[in-house]
Amino acid sequence: MKTSVIEAIIDGHAPLVERGRTIGRAEYRRRWAAVQKAMAAQGYDLLYACGSELDRSDTAWLAGIFDPIIERYGLLVPRSGTPVAVAGSEGGHVIEDCVRASGAGVALLREFQISDEDYRFAQFGSLEDVVASLVPLRAGRPGAGRPVRIAVSSSGQFLPHDHMLMLQGRFGADNVVFDTHLLRRIKYEKSPQELRTIGAAAVIADAAFLGMLGTMEPGVRELDVAAVGDYIMKRLGAGRTGFPTIVSSGTRGRSVLGPATNRVIGRGEFVSLGVSPSFNGYHGIMRRTVKAGAERTFPEEEFFAALEGLYHVVLNAASEAARRGHPSCRIDAAGKAYLDGTKLKDKHGRLRTPHEPYTFLHNTGCSECQEGFGAVTPYTDEPLGTNIALMIDVAFLGFDEKKKLVFPVEYAVIEDGLWKSGPALGVYNRMPLDVQDLVGREMIEIPADRVNPNYRPYPGTNKPGKKETMSRRAAFNSKKARPL
Repeated sequence: MKTSVIEAIIDGHAPLVERGRTIGRAEYRRRWAAVQKAMAAQGYDLLYACGSELDRSDTAWLAGIFDPIIERYGLLVPRSGTPVAVAGSEGGHVIEDCVRASGAGVALLREFQISDEDYRFAQFGSLEDVVASLVPLRAGRPGAGRPVRIAVSSSGQFLPHDHMLMLQGRFGADNVVFDTHLLRRIKYEKSPQELRTIGAAAVIADAAFLGMLGTMEPGVRELDVAAVGDYIMKRLGAGRTGFPTIVSSGTRGRSVLGPATNRVIGRGEFVSLGVSPSFNGYHGIMRRTVKAGAERTFPEEEFFAALEGLYHVVLNAASEAARRGHPSCRIDAAGKAYLDGTKLKDKHGRLRTPHEPYTFLHNTGCSECQEGFGAVTPYTDEPLGTNIALMIDVAFLGFDEKKKLVFPVEYAVIEDGLWKSGPALGVYNRMPLDVQDLVGREMIEIPADRVNPNYRPYPGTNKPGKKETMSRRAAFNSKKARPL
């Protein structure tokens, strides 16, 4: 793909991304107040959340720590007052920069430093002193009153064993408990500012994906395709990604979420592509599967048509659940019923149903899918939240339990972002569900007649106007587009 086309994609989408959109201090204070109210109801004095480069969601939402680096860190939220981030000497410098948006405090603790390094000029404090500044009562001291009760809001999957031992050792094992639902339920509901920020991330995702589609052709390495997407995402303001950019070709399709490698894409191979730009801490999504350098066969077309049918069934069920307040498990049931009635011929001519690898809808926000609450499953009997962001993620596996290929495609996926506000539900993304005809074409905008018919911008989100879409960019498309 020509550099001029990549730059034109960026120029065309830049007006739709408000780069200065951030979460302000007033909203962080509302978040703290909601959490502190829930803490008081449960009798907690402190809430502890931990984070790292891999699990940022809790501390990102609480204090704006979107870009941590090097060491793990934590955040202590008192029952009243301002939270304090606890960090090591190196990562602490970054944390100090991160929390400027929220106004949270920062304390450096030796327990969080890189274990085998020495920092002779670092000014470390103690965990006891930090807690004493947040809670009037001191734990473990005779006559100090009742002990400090600490709720750990982070999942045990993420919390380092050392962190738990540190808290229990200082404040007593009986006084430190896991309570992951307290925070997760609160941050499941999104403010209008959050939903608009996710909408901007969706614009970036579509733009990056358009560039990747134009780069896709036999003989190109997976990492070269990913590089175009990564470049466009950063140029449009996405500092991080929810996962490493996915380009998995050929048999690597079985990796399902396989990051790009130096593998050369072969003619006639299927390639799964995926991006998840993190824009000011919030995540967009775009994933599709395409064939490189060749048309799909009839059995392959059937496979993709069945997947697209599943997308429509799940989306329609989600829309109905949003309007009527139905238990969200009905959405899952609708998707499963569709699959039960879907039979495709396998490679031996036998009728069978492709397996789905995971649930059809999951929560999103300050992570792509690691919110820990809000996925729609057979067991979620509550209605969908009032104002939330979701991702519809439907996929088929082409192989069986023994990893034997039984369908003509290793793996196929369609994933988009969704927003819900009251009874209304819409798709954030403009990318069509089937993008095969866009592969290898140097386009700077999705053709107007190919926009996802389910696309519905969240109110207040920047969107392309008719004149803008049909004028300069459409002219560029008609002049530059070239089929394989």
